[in-house]
Amino acid sequence: MPVKPPRGGSTRVDTEVYTHSNRNPDKDFSPAGTPGRDGTASSVRVDDSKLRSTSLGDDAGRDTILRTPMVEGRPQPRPAETLLFKYRSLEHYRLESATGLPDADSEGFRVHRNRQYVEVPDGGIVLVGVDLDTGLYRARLPSELLPSGPWLLRDIESGIWHPHSDFNARTNPLTDANLQAFRTGVDVSGAEPGSDGVIRHDGKLYVAINEQAYQVMQDLDASRPEYKTWRLVHPEDPVATDSANIYRASRSGETLAITRNERNTWVCILTGLRGGADGNAPADANPFNFHRPWLTGAAPSGGQAPVVVAATRAQVKRYFADVTDQHADDFIALFGEAADAEVELKRLQLEFPQLNREVTAWEAGYKGKDDAERSRRLAIGAKIRRLYKWQGESSEKVYREGRLVGFKLELDLGSRGNLALPGFSIRLESIVSLRLEGSPSRSLENLFSMFSHIESLDVRGFRGKSQELFAEINKLPALSVLMMQDSRLLLPANSEHFTRLTRLQELSLTNCSIWPTLSVQGMTELRVLRARSCDLLFVPLGLGDAPAASRLQVLDLYHNPELRHAPDVTHMSDLRILDLSYTDISAPPLGLGLQNGPSRLEILNLSQTPLAIAPSLQGMTALLEVDLSRTRINSFPDGVTPEIPRTRLDLANSLIRSIPETVELRTELDLTGALISDPASFRRLIAARRQTGKDFWLGKSSHDLVIDHWMRNIPQAQHAAKIALWGSLTHQTNIAMMKKIRDLIRTPEFLVERALLQRRVWSFLEHFEKASMGEQETLREIAFAEPSPGRMLERLEEETRKFDPTAQHQPLHHLPKRPRFD
Repeated sequence: MPVKPPRGGSTRVDTEVYTHSNRNPDKDFSPAGTPGRDGTASSVRVDDSKLRSTSLGDDAGRDTILRTPMVEGRPQPRPAETLLFKYRSLEHYRLESATGLPDADSEGFRVHRNRQYVEVPDGGIVLVGVDLDTGLYRARLPSELLPSGPWLLRDIESGIWHPHSDFNARTNPLTDANLQAFRTGVDVSGAEPGSDGVIRHDGKLYVAINEQAYQVMQDLDASRPEYKTWRLVHPEDPVATDSANIYRASRSGETLAITRNERNTWVCILTGLRGGADGNAPADANPFNFHRPWLTGAAPSGGQAPVVVAATRAQVKRYFADVTDQHADDFIALFGEAADAEVELKRLQLEFPQLNREVTAWEAGYKGKDDAERSRRLAIGAKIRRLYKWQGESSEKVYREGRLVGFKLELDLGSRGNLALPGFSIRLESIVSLRLEGSPSRSLENLFSMFSHIESLDVRGFRGKSQELFAEINKLPALSVLMMQDSRLLLPANSEHFTRLTRLQELSLTNCSIWPTLSVQGMTELRVLRARSCDLLFVPLGLGDAPAASRLQVLDLYHNPELRHAPDVTHMSDLRILDLSYTDISAPPLGLGLQNGPSRLEILNLSQTPLAIAPSLQGMTALLEVDLSRTRINSFPDGVTPEIPRTRLDLANSLIRSIPETVELRTELDLTGALISDPASFRRLIAARRQTGKDFWLGKSSHDLVIDHWMRNIPQAQHAAKIALWGSLTHQTNIAMMKKIRDLIRTPEFLVERALLQRRVWSFLEHFEKASMGEQETLREIAFAEPSPGRMLERLEEETRKFDPTAQHQPLHHLPKRPRFD
């Protein structure tokens, strides 16, 4: 409680103030800028003659803590007007040195003499206190009873405390230390990023930072209308395997959240702030809408916030001697408060002997002679004992919003269906994600009883009784992600397969033979549906039912070659990804381009289908990628503009024969292998390639090096010399260059400027034969490095003119008129 001042107006209290050791102790040493009459603190006079210095350590540097036994407070006259709060930046609260302060604890506090200090960006240290109105920590001056500085929130991943007020305060520059672990080694030097700064390559997404490539997944939950959040991932981690390139917090793997700032520079963004935004938490008595786990309501009487004591490694090790420092830190991350940790540790200690006896009995229950089976059981038993005590390894950790929430357990059930499955009476609370592999014929009921709380289930290679499996999966009420792979699924006849999984948000089936048909009826919370290579004959039942249709974000029916009818996406207003590639669909889905259709669609893939009519993209302003390659469409889709789609329009190997004047040729367009035959379109393609350096169209590839393509209208008297020259250059040293010369027959120039192109080819070859060995090596390197055949010839000609100024200069192509847009 506050100390009641005695009559006479002065109070004797113990307090701490900061001073600088190089100052005269007989002079006023109040910190510069100490608030006086601006409403943040009372005016005080310190009894200088009785100051006693207490060092923070052997070498306290410039900052020391001095204890004064008496502070005489003199009340200031209250002005007539109300005092206004004077805002000060975080810089005003920084200490000049942290010498002598202990290391930060698990909550990010450096506690000294019951005061809490935290690390802020750029390595600074500030004193903090709890703001009684919001429950948040604020920067505090040593002379203040109540904090007056910026509100601070802690980033869980870095441990740094940041002002919460704006976007820039939540971002930090990316450093080599941040990025080192995420480097992929993928060469994307020639790839152009989209308008969002992301490179599409081989079905994956990458960003290029300081000439290094990093794989990213889009974090939809952390993204905002004003910016997108992406996650750097390790390519080998489960979190990086999503085919839609969307970040799933339920999948294990280390990540780093990044975004682009107003200068289009990639920066780290904080998404997991301690005490920060929590989408599932109410904002009771909290004007900043931040979750406050340490407050349950109003502040206790006397205005003092409760003191939270953090769990420690020593506390964890008292219960389990085999725990490592990392395991203890993981446990503390899950149960940060000492009281909560104590409750869980006591429960584990009490129940572990029973679990250990049951696991040991199961291990010893196998009486056969198969050493592999015995080793499998021992491995499973050891893993269950370890994870029960929350002692998971890095590959087993599961994160959500950047915070560790539990572990993933992978169980190999073996291929011998008659063997007993692990099933024990003690539930494994630490497991939030379960992966099962094998073909058991026995019921999974006892096994699932240990994991009735899990959020994610991954079943692979299942060949047992699938109807019983679905019945047992339906008893997992907390399940939000269900994945099945390489399994035979004979579905129940009633077509209601997952009706009790009311919280299921993702259903992913890959290479599963499904019979007779898949149903998603009753799955009202479904956000992601994948049925890839599942032998589907029909669109899943209930797919367009309201309100479930309006919540679906990903619909992926890739590689179901017998699927002939496209789904109706009219009411799928939140759909972001639609993949119907490698199916037998000949007409586009109903609802595309309509006002009540999927207006937020970002990726549309209808490639490798007999699609004869191009879908309408009218008004679909969110579209990033459209893939209509290897289809039977003979015209551009309606609605293509310079902004729709933004990053990729793939029409390769289609039946398109001409390019409308209204379509702008930009680097996101690919027409390779299309049946273009219009001379005007070819000339536009040549001009666009000269402007951008990119081939929008190349014809069908050829695998021969015959000279016939370049002998048209050559006089008979020159035949022998041309054939000899060609033969002399077609050997191992020049083979790569000659293959690139061959590829010139695929360029638009070969179809509309063949005579000119033929003259240019022979001119170059004649120069090359006479060139020095050094020049020849340079020319070969240019040919090898340049991916565009037409651009290659232009660069070779530029290089030859450096050695021979008399070499012919080719005429410039006339640029076509700018396209008109209706």
